[in-house]
Amino acid sequence: MKSQNGPTRVSALVREAVPFAVGAVLAIALVPLSSLREASATWQRVLVLVVLGTAIGCAVRWLVAHLRAGQDALQHAQEQFRTAFEDAPIGIALFTVDGRFTEVNRAFCEMVGAERGQIVGISVLDHVAPADRPDSLAAFRALVAGERTTFHAEQRLRRADGREVWCALRASLVRDGAGEPLHFIVQIEDVSARRRAAEALAEAEERFRLAFEGAPIGIALADLDGRFLRVNDALCEITGYTEAELLAANVDLLGHSDAADAEAEHVDRLMRGEIRSYRLERRIVHATGRSVWVSLSVSLVRDSSGVPRYCIKQLEDISDRKRFEGQLAYLADHDALTGLYNRRAFQRELEQRTSEDGRGGAVVVIDLDHFKDINDTLGHAAGDEVIVRVARLLAKRLRKTDVLGRLGGDEFATLLSGVSREEAEAVIAELLRVVREQSVVVEGGHPIGLTASAGIALFEGDTPLSGEELLVSADIAMYDAKEAGRDRHAISVETEQRQAQMTERMAWSQRMRDALEHDGFVLFQQPVVDLRTGLPKCHELLLRMRGDDGELIPPAAFLPIAERSGLIAEIDRWVTRRAIATIAAQEAAGRPLRLAVNLSGASVSDPGLLEIIEGDLAAMAPPPGSLVFEVTETAAIVNLDRARAFAATLAELGCELALDDFGAGFGSFYYLKRLPFDYLKIDGDFIRQLTSSHEDQLVVRAIVEIARGLGKRTVAEFVGDEATLELLRELRVDDGQGFHLGRPAPLEDLIAAQNAAPPAGSSSTHAAA
Repeated sequence: MKSQNGPTRVSALVREAVPFAVGAVLAIALVPLSSLREASATWQRVLVLVVLGTAIGCAVRWLVAHLRAGQDALQHAQEQFRTAFEDAPIGIALFTVDGRFTEVNRAFCEMVGAERGQIVGISVLDHVAPADRPDSLAAFRALVAGERTTFHAEQRLRRADGREVWCALRASLVRDGAGEPLHFIVQIEDVSARRRAAEALAEAEERFRLAFEGAPIGIALADLDGRFLRVNDALCEITGYTEAELLAANVDLLGHSDAADAEAEHVDRLMRGEIRSYRLERRIVHATGRSVWVSLSVSLVRDSSGVPRYCIKQLEDISDRKRFEGQLAYLADHDALTGLYNRRAFQRELEQRTSEDGRGGAVVVIDLDHFKDINDTLGHAAGDEVIVRVARLLAKRLRKTDVLGRLGGDEFATLLSGVSREEAEAVIAELLRVVREQSVVVEGGHPIGLTASAGIALFEGDTPLSGEELLVSADIAMYDAKEAGRDRHAISVETEQRQAQMTERMAWSQRMRDALEHDGFVLFQQPVVDLRTGLPKCHELLLRMRGDDGELIPPAAFLPIAERSGLIAEIDRWVTRRAIATIAAQEAAGRPLRLAVNLSGASVSDPGLLEIIEGDLAAMAPPPGSLVFEVTETAAIVNLDRARAFAATLAELGCELALDDFGAGFGSFYYLKRLPFDYLKIDGDFIRQLTSSHEDQLVVRAIVEIARGLGKRTVAEFVGDEATLELLRELRVDDGQGFHLGRPAPLEDLIAAQNAAPPAGSSSTHAAA
C-alpha cells in the first residue's frame, strides 16, 4: 500500500487529535483549579487532567464516529429508496394534500405518456378519468379525515394523449409525528391486459353459456366418475329427465346394454391420450324406458398440466334419421307394391343361401299369363290389385324358410331350400292351382281367369352354379312352360341348347357389367324439334354398347336382357349421371344444352336414383329445365303412387317429365290427371300412317286438345316425311322427332358442333330453347 503524502497524514493526525483536544479543554473546564491546589504535588494535578481529558476525548471520538456512521446510513437509505422508487416496475407518485404531484417515478411517466417535468406540479385529477374523479376525491378526503388508512381501487388513468388505461391503485397518507398530513403516496399498476383477459374470459363464458343453454342438441359436463356437473335443456328434452334428476345421477342412468362395450374402448383410449375425442351412434334409455338413438360426441378437458378434469358430452337425437334410414333400407330391398323382396334383394339372398346352405333345393320363377290383358281391359289399378293378391297367396303357401321376391311386373321368384324334385314340383303345382282359382271380374260381371307359368331350376348342395345362373336357368324354363301352353311348370334340363341359352344370357349380363365399369356404353342423341321454328328444343339420349371389335350394338340386343337381369336400373343411373355432367360442362362453357333421359319402370321405383339425381344436381348445378326424363306410360303406372312421388320430386329439383308412348295403353287418358308431367310424346303407331288414317288423325287431334287444355306440350314421334310434318303442324302438335327431322348421331358430335359455334348470346341451333 502506498504511503500517505505529507498533507494527508497531517490531516489524519489532526482528525485524530481534535477529540482529545476537545477532551482536554472540557477536562480543564470541568475540574476547577482550586481543587487541584490541594494535591501534594504538581504531577498529580497534571495526571488528573490527562486522564480526564483522555476519557472525554475517547467519548467525543466515539460520539463523532457514531454520528458519522448515522449520516452514512441515512444517505445510503436515501439512495436505496431513490433507486427502489425510480426502478419500481409499477408507477409510484407523491402528491401534496391539495392534490399536486411532487414526485413521480419512471414507470408512472411511461403510464401517462409524459416527462417528469410535465407532471410535477400539476393536479392529480388531470390524470384521472373524468368518470372516476368523484370516487377519487371522496377517497382522498376520507384518508385526510382519518376515516380510512388506505384506498384500493381499479380506476382509469388518463394519459397525456387522452387515452384511458385501467390501473389498480393503492393510496395512503403520510403524516408527521404530530399526526398532521404531510403528503400522499400512491402505487399504480397497469391492469389493462388483465382486464382485457378477464373481459375476454367473461365474454367467452357468456358465449359458452348461451351456446350451452340454447344449443339444439343435448350437452352435458360430466366428471371423470361419470357424474353430471351441468346439463342443458335440450339434454333434458332428449332424455326425458329434469335437470335436477340428471345432476343427481350418473351417466349410467342413460346407459343401454348394447352400447356399453362399444363405448368402453373409446373411453379407455380417450383417458390414455391416444385420441382427443370420439364420436359414435348408440342408443340411450329415455325416462319412459324406451330407447332413443343418439349421435354421441365426447371430448376430454385437461388442465394446463395435462391432467384430465372433466368430459363434454354432446348428444343429438337421430331417431328420425334412423327411422328414415330403416325405411330407405326397407325400400331398397323390398318391392313397394307387394312388400316382397325386390330383384336385387332376392338375388342377394339367393347367392348367400346357395353358397352357405349346402342342402340344395330349387329356384323357381313364376310369371302370370296374359297379364297385359288385365291392365289393358281393367286398367293398371286393377292389375296392381291382382299382383298384390297373388303375392299374398304365394307368401301364405310357402314356408318361413323359403325366400319369395317380386322380380318386376308380373314376375315372381322363390327359393325352396332343401327340397327334392318331387317336393318342388308339388309345391309349385299347388301355387299354380291357387293362382288358377283366382278370377278377375270385368265390367259387366264377366270374370277373366288367371293362370301362371313357372320354371324350376334344381340344384345340389355343392352346385357349381351361381345364384344368378340358377335364376337365369329358371327364367328360361318358365318361358318353356309358356311355349308349352301356359298354366304349367317346366323343369330346367341340362341340354346343349339350354346351356347355350344360359351362357348367352350370362355373357350379355357380364358384357353390360363390363360396359358399366369401363365406359363401354356410348351415348347417341336425336333432336326434338320445335315444329313452329324448326329449331331443336331438346336432344333425347339413346344408348349403344361397344362390341368386342368396336362395333356399336343397338339397344334392342341388350336392354331386354338388362331388364330381366336387373341391370337396367344401373344403366339408367349411368346415363343420368352422364347427362347431368354434360349439361353442366356445356353450361359452364356458355353453351346451354337440354337433354332427355329415358327411364325404365325399375328406375321409377328406385329411391337410390333420386338420391343420385339430387346429389349430382346440387354438385354440378345445371340450369333448371335443362334435364328432361322420359318415362313410358306402361313403366309409369306399374306403381302409380311411386311414379307420382317420383315426378313431384323431379319437379322440385327443376327437372321436367315427359310421358312417352302416350296412347299405347288402355287407360292413357285416365292417367293424365294422375301423373304430373310436362310433355306428352304421342305413340308412333298414331304417327306412321297419319296422312292416310282418319282414325289416327282423330286420336292425335284429341290428344293435342287435351294437352293444351292441361297446359302441356305435345311431341310427335316417328316423323318420317314432309307430308306428315305439315299435317302435324295443322293439328297444332308442338314438337316432333323422327328421321325426317334428325337421325340419331353420337352425342360427342353434337358437343363438338356446339363448341365450334359461338357461345350463348349468338344464335345456336343446338342451344336449349
